[in-house]
Amino acid sequence: MNKKIQLFVALLGLFMVTNCWYYSFKGTIPAHINSIAIPNFENQTSEMGIREEITQKVKLNFIQENILEVKDKKDSDSILYGVITRINDEPYTYQSSETGERVENYQIIVSVEVEWYDNVEDKQLFKQTFTAKEPYDQTGATDQTRERAIDQAVETLNDDIINSVLTIW
Repeated sequence: MNKKIQLFVALLGLFMVTNCWYYSFKGTIPAHINSIAIPNFENQTSEMGIREEITQKVKLNFIQENILEVKDKKDSDSILYGVITRINDEPYTYQSSETGERVENYQIIVSVEVEWYDNVEDKQLFKQTFTAKEPYDQTGATDQTRERAIDQAVETLNDDIINSVLTIW
């Protein structure tokens, strides 16, 4: 009896390994959607170059993750539209002194409104605003510069957008 249990456990383990080795990153994306177009995001802020930076990083993320094939608008099953709605610098930490408080560090806040549209069924899959915040040292005394904070915020936004596409209901 002991050998039968061991054989069963071994076969069960083998079955699980051979049948579960493939994991799809497509998540719950509708089966008819195999491609996506990502036109340049609209920039409603005064931040120069952010439109290109965010658009290219989102495209690159889709290509690297191999979730959906990135194509032109006319050839794609879906389109991901984006609008950069906010880039603000706000106080993050304060330091008290005898003369009062002063801002010690700032944070960058980046917001993007994203709409994913299904070209095949002619309907909106989701429309959502994503916001990321990253602190930075405005004095330049550390390597956590404003530019680096923007890059990190864009990476966070990228991850949030990909996760939303993967978990569409």
